[in-house]
Amino acid sequence: MGSPPPSAVLAGQAIVDHWPAGTRICRAHPHLFGSAGFDTRSDADSRFSTIRLRRTVIPVLYGGENDMAAASETIFHTVDTPAGAHRPRRVPLTKYRSWQWSEVITTRQTELVRLDDHGLAAIGISRAELIEGGRGTYSETRTWAQALATALPDTDGMWWESRQAPEHWAVMLFGYLRSRPAGIRGGDLTADGPAVPFASVEGLHRLDEIAETLDITVIRG
Repeated sequence: MGSPPPSAVLAGQAIVDHWPAGTRICRAHPHLFGSAGFDTRSDADSRFSTIRLRRTVIPVLYGGENDMAAASETIFHTVDTPAGAHRPRRVPLTKYRSWQWSEVITTRQTELVRLDDHGLAAIGISRAELIEGGRGTYSETRTWAQALATALPDTDGMWWESRQAPEHWAVMLFGYLRSRPAGIRGGDLTADGPAVPFASVEGLHRLDEIAETLDITVIRG
């Protein structure tokens, strides 16, 4: 994977979509973050976070268009094996008992960098490189996310087609920083109903439905 182009090139070539107010985002996340809460950890090891602007962590919020996308980008993401990155076949519930389902709704238009095939081609990188690689590529993919957030300060995040469920979109929103004009502020998102714990009857049912579709077993106990 090559390095991102200079900021001026990214700013001129990236495609930015305008998503309307009222967009619903589904989330699968630790209870540490509220339904509309952002991850501010400095040591997160995800595809697009932790990223920084002038050494300051940019808060982020992951989600997707439905439970399938939200879970595919988190609990049912990839594990690395000698043969490469593969979907986990067995996922222990004990590791995620403090997680929950949430839904949030945007209250204003958001500006999101498009990272589908067309958007990726525009900035000179492929889906295989930026979206489909395993954990060993994350330091490089975070470099791209950081470059986009820096080059496009008027954007609120990025969206892409989920790695495991490409027919569904996934999204990462940027939280607001004083040094960056865009980003989601308090009031830009509102929770749509109470969170549903994974460990509840309803939460487990939702997990099991997705796991069955992806040929994954959720291990109790």
